[in-house]
Amino acid sequence: TAAASEDARAAPSWTGRYADPNHPGCKREVSVSGVAVKIDGTDGTPGCSKGEPQRPWSLSARLASEDATEVLIDFSPKGGPKDLVGKWDQNGIKFPDGNKWKKLE
Repeated sequence: TAAASEDARAAPSWTGRYADPNHPGCKREVSVSGVAVKIDGTDGTPGCSKGEPQRPWSLSARLASEDATEVLIDFSPKGGPKDLVGKWDQNGIKFPDGNKWKKLE
């Protein structure tokens, strides 16, 4: 229906590549299937743009609904919290510590 497609346009588009200012040049790739979210990335020391050794990682996350504006990310494989909330913030994902992954066009 027309109303459903308007709702879909209003929902954040989580899928894509992001830039993490805490890890410059490192991979941050989000993929969504329904409400299941997968985040693949790498960390350097701390960045990845100057030939630093990189450690790949993969995290699982979930959305409360397909048009949710928050994502719950399980950072425990990286030594972080199990349910960290990332909030959609215009053009990226903002985290409680103030860091923001900006979506790359």
